[in-house]
Amino acid sequence: MNSNRMNSKNKSVNKLLNAYDNFNTYAQKLEYSYHQLKARVKEIDREMAYTNERLNRKVEELDNLTQFLNSILSSMHSGVIAVDTNCRIVTCNRIAETTLNINARAVLGKDIRDALSHIGGFAFLLLEAMTESKSVDARERIIEISGGETRRIESSISILKNRSGTITGAVEIFYDLSEICELKGRLNNANNLISAGTMAACIAHEIRNPLNGIEGFARLLERELASNSLRLVRHIIEGTKNINKILTDLLLLARPAKLKLRRYELSKIIDDAILFACQELDQKKGRDIRIRKEYDFSADLIMCDPDKLQQAFLNIMINAIQSMPKGGEIKIFTRRIDIHTIPTIQIGFADTGNGINDSAMKNIYEPFFTTKDDGTGLGLAIVRKIIELHEGRINIMSEFKKGTTIVINLPASKYITLNAARERDLLYNVMG
Repeated sequence: MNSNRMNSKNKSVNKLLNAYDNFNTYAQKLEYSYHQLKARVKEIDREMAYTNERLNRKVEELDNLTQFLNSILSSMHSGVIAVDTNCRIVTCNRIAETTLNINARAVLGKDIRDALSHIGGFAFLLLEAMTESKSVDARERIIEISGGETRRIESSISILKNRSGTITGAVEIFYDLSEICELKGRLNNANNLISAGTMAACIAHEIRNPLNGIEGFARLLERELASNSLRLVRHIIEGTKNINKILTDLLLLARPAKLKLRRYELSKIIDDAILFACQELDQKKGRDIRIRKEYDFSADLIMCDPDKLQQAFLNIMINAIQSMPKGGEIKIFTRRIDIHTIPTIQIGFADTGNGINDSAMKNIYEPFFTTKDDGTGLGLAIVRKIIELHEGRINIMSEFKKGTTIVINLPASKYITLNAARERDLLYNVMG
């Protein structure tokens, strides 16, 4: 009995020992696997860190490349518009915003047919190039900006493809040629005027000598004649004076002029011009015309040719007086301002006359263009020539039947040349 118990006990002990050995073996294997797993995790961590570092570098390179490309787009002097295959705008640079008068944030991501539908004649060329998968090279055309303003642009379009040759969109690069065309037109006109002016100056010079003789003989007759004959002679004298004035204006406009520059009080030049303008007022008796002066005496002393400036101001004031047959007011102001950091002397003449209609405004500086029955059409052309000789600019803002404001900007320093576009912006600010 005891022997059986002992055998049974030994068997249990052996099983327990075997189980312990097995446990010990699996525990060792588990520990080994744990260490292997731990080493692998460390290895994966190192690989992840390396991959993350490379990814961050790539992202940084991509950011730098994006900023580089954006800088190039921003610094370009031509407009850039790019679309994807769904005709959605993906790129619109600063010049494109300015030329098309749009806001990039408002159009990016939108269909070009909708986003630029208000610009007549612009989107169709890009859409046509996309449809035909065909590039366009240096195509000139006229587009219509909002408000009826037109611009002449030159466009080149390229089809965009990825590495596999699949079309991904198109990009249009365009130049605003409006100012160049305007300058070309002005240059041609200037050349024509030079030729015509040279001829006119020769003719005027030849006419002036016998004309002075006619006036002289008429004055001699004036002393000896009486009654009706005297009246006729005075008509001759008055007529020769008028012709002489026209010839003087013509010669001033046609001949190369040289300024006699000196420092002079701007307010005195204007006041002298007002005195001469009062003679015109005396001839227009019955008109209630008031002249209001707002001078900035802190900017009164300027380098100029006083006689030439006085003539320019007189022409402007005579035009203002003639535009107010029922009376009105001429406000004359001077001020010193900075136009985009450029010190500028500004002289303004604002009248409450009939104003100038749009068709007349287009030709306002053309010699011999006039809307008056007794005008020669030389007054404003002479004004502009005098102002440009002073390296200044003249701008005219007029509202038909409400009045005209003429603003002259002269550089405070003779070494500074003013920019017409900047002044135009300022003029609108002045007019409110």
